[in-house]
Amino acid sequence: MSVFIELKLLVTIVALTVGLAHTEPQDELYNFEWIGYNTNLDDPKYRLLDNVQPLQISVDLDVYLEESRFNGIVQLQVQVRENLTQIVLHQNVVSIEEVSVLDANQRPVSLQIPNPFTIDRYYEIVTINFASEIVPGTYIITVNYKGRINENPHDRGLYKGYYYKNNEKRYYATTQFQPYHARKAFPCFDEPQFKCPFTITITRGANLRPSFSNMAIAYTNVLPSGRVQERFYPTPVVSSYLVAFHVSDFVSTNSSGTVQKPFQIISREGPTNQHSYAADIGFKITEIMESYFNISYYEMGQGRAMKNDHIALPDFPSGAMENWGMVNYREANLLYDQQNTNLPDRINIAAIIAHELAHKWFGNLVTCFWWSNLWLNESFASFFQYFSAHEAEPWLELDDRFILDRVQSALSGDASASIQPMNWSSVADNPSITAHFGTSSYAKGASVLRMLEHFVTPVVFRNALRYYLKDNAYGIGYPTDMYAAFRRAVSEDPTFATTFQGIDIGTVFDGWVQNAGAPVVEVNVNMTSGLVSLAQRRFQISGTPRNDIWQIPISWTHGDSPNFQSTRPTYVLTQRTGSVQKPVGTSWVVLNIAQSGFYRVNYDSQNWGLLAAQLRSNKEVIHKLSRSQIVNDVLFFIRAGQISIPVAFDVLSFLAKETDYYVWNGALTQLEWLHRRLKHLPAAYDEFTAYLLELVDEAVKQIGYDDGANDSASTIQQRMQILNFACNLGHQGCIDDSLAKWNSFRTQNTPVQISSRRYVYCVGLRNGNASDYEFLFQKYNTSENTADMVVMLRSLPCSKNQASVEHFLYQTMHSDKIRVHDRNNAFSYALQGNSENLQTVLNFIFKNYAEIRETYGGAVRLSNSLSALSGFLTDFEDIVKFQSWLYENQIAIGESFSTGVSVVNTAVNNLRWGNNVAAEIYSELQSRSSAATVMTSLSVVILALAAKFVF
Repeated sequence: MSVFIELKLLVTIVALTVGLAHTEPQDELYNFEWIGYNTNLDDPKYRLLDNVQPLQISVDLDVYLEESRFNGIVQLQVQVRENLTQIVLHQNVVSIEEVSVLDANQRPVSLQIPNPFTIDRYYEIVTINFASEIVPGTYIITVNYKGRINENPHDRGLYKGYYYKNNEKRYYATTQFQPYHARKAFPCFDEPQFKCPFTITITRGANLRPSFSNMAIAYTNVLPSGRVQERFYPTPVVSSYLVAFHVSDFVSTNSSGTVQKPFQIISREGPTNQHSYAADIGFKITEIMESYFNISYYEMGQGRAMKNDHIALPDFPSGAMENWGMVNYREANLLYDQQNTNLPDRINIAAIIAHELAHKWFGNLVTCFWWSNLWLNESFASFFQYFSAHEAEPWLELDDRFILDRVQSALSGDASASIQPMNWSSVADNPSITAHFGTSSYAKGASVLRMLEHFVTPVVFRNALRYYLKDNAYGIGYPTDMYAAFRRAVSEDPTFATTFQGIDIGTVFDGWVQNAGAPVVEVNVNMTSGLVSLAQRRFQISGTPRNDIWQIPISWTHGDSPNFQSTRPTYVLTQRTGSVQKPVGTSWVVLNIAQSGFYRVNYDSQNWGLLAAQLRSNKEVIHKLSRSQIVNDVLFFIRAGQISIPVAFDVLSFLAKETDYYVWNGALTQLEWLHRRLKHLPAAYDEFTAYLLELVDEAVKQIGYDDGANDSASTIQQRMQILNFACNLGHQGCIDDSLAKWNSFRTQNTPVQISSRRYVYCVGLRNGNASDYEFLFQKYNTSENTADMVVMLRSLPCSKNQASVEHFLYQTMHSDKIRVHDRNNAFSYALQGNSENLQTVLNFIFKNYAEIRETYGGAVRLSNSLSALSGFLTDFEDIVKFQSWLYENQIAIGESFSTGVSVVNTAVNNLRWGNNVAAEIYSELQSRSSAATVMTSLSVVILALAAKFVF
């Protein structure tokens, strides 16, 4: 191990040296030059002060798509609120050629000579220097500049994508400006607080079809050169990150909506027959939200009709983007093919459309002041993406799915000691802005909103949102504005004050916004007195949590009179401890009915035992979503060491008879995590594999292998998830059925049913040879449905033929059929598909990391690829191998080195965790095994490992 100590010391010295060298460029000189200047530049210099406000902005772009460039003129009418000697704008264009300024009377304003303007590439700003101080008033700034159409979509701004038609490669250009990329297309005030109307003009080649932007085209002009100029109507008051435009030969369809309320789907020519589902459900969702918020979407244009366009893009760095009037999507998130799109992807289409439409009210109409309060935009969009889509298509069961996708996902994220709060005041620069687009702003915020809806009732909740939107329309919103709206709505409900005396809804809300993490409520039941004692603390997987307090709305029921229908809380836990009263006697208690609140629950051993007995005897007494929470909580408590192994497995034992999708979904990811932590200990791993196979066997028998005509959405999803899990475990029935379907597909071209393709394809390749891989790769290359292509892409590396796996990895770098946003998942797919691929994946990274970084789209993509390794480095020798490569190539690896270090640390911690619990889990499973087994000494296994694993 001494070599690693020496390497780490070297790393520390090099990192310190690099850190000293990498100060902000010319920082001291830069500060010196600002002394005595009146400016609108804030501190830190990434931000602008509000003493200069945009009133309206015109952007005129002359776009040369084939050459990946454009010429631009931006004209900004601004209101100056105090005497200034400088005005600063955000910019990140290729070059600024000329800047001029006029006052309100159209008179030129003199600029400093020399240096009328200066560029700062580090902070991405341009400073306009005046010859003398200017006074408050209205000014017009005109900037002539040159820009690039980025060829890497991950660079965002105005970027270039491609597609094939009849083997001809065609190009398009589109925008992705959130959160700070509008400045790559035009100099501007590139922060959400600065809102004004934008007028966009696009000049393009005549060989292209009409362009798209936020608003409809006002007029078209053919220039003497033959090029076409299109000017769009002015937008409503909007932030720069929501401005959008698109230049291509794409086509549109209008199969839903009305003349007064148009709803348009836009794509490349090939998949226009995949437009109708998005058009139908999207228009329904629009009308549902208009009714709910009592604000018409189509009247948001401030005197001009709003468009409702939705564009499917072959290449898109984000999942979708809520640009007002022109929403961008990855193709898989908008296009639906009944013959090839599976149910989860159909659900995804409905939910993402609803998410982006919800933003028209939360984000576009009312915008968060700064990215630290991104939750004011994203939490509401994440909430309504489920509940408005559920109203539009109840069969999808999106209301219940919210628990899995949002609540349990957010609780998982909040179990980390490093998770951010919803309001993250540290957001100050571009990296921290990007970091805040995560679990806290989306899933956690949505989960808190759902808890509050149950707390104050749906009607009061809706009224609060209507007040917030009406009072702040076309402006910016602060958390205090949201709290005020809730206080107003709650004050109109006399039952709240009597039921929850002394409770201020704004204070309750703010506690969840400001506190990082999520609480666990610990429950101790005195069966003799009926007193149910409650205590709260922050739940963390590891480390010592902060001593935070939440005001937790508590819903609960008990075994004497179970009631899982009423989810409105009856008690608020405002202090560290509290209590409720149940009838005297031995009966269980369940808190957080149907997981309607955002907290975990850990019971005393006796209550856990009573729940385990109830679940085994008649699980249906307990709501399926509460059962889902129970198994999810128990598995996290195992990881955190906050429940005894015998108690935990006693509770989980009911899964052997459980068949519900929601319950199993709450368990599967964590069961897989536990399983992988034992991989380096063969006896424990084999015992746990046998346990899992026994656990899923009844679910497999009950669900069957084929979809039925009358299956519910959750039944189909249960079949998909349980058979995928069972096949990966080696369940023979699942493998036999999958191979039969695969062979029929290969030999007779009989399509595999849509819901089975992911695991059938994988089993076929895992049990096949290179020809099976080549067959599926050919299907991938000729498919017209992006969602089905992703299913095939993740199945290709299931092959055990390592030459095929290597071919797959090289294709992710060089095949333009594999989209740049899919390349990022290549290593996850290869490792999930077949654990035997690890050595091939490692060697591929070692040889090609520089090319991966380039072809995948930058250092962040290399870092993401390395991150995939942490869960699969399950042998100490492999960790050492990876660490040796990492330190030997530290300088060349660059900023991805720190990610590699995290991978090593995570992998070592995973091994340590497995070693610490393996003996107890092994012993517990042996004691529960229905078959007699010969005891294997696990201590021998651990000692063998310890001989080469130094902690």
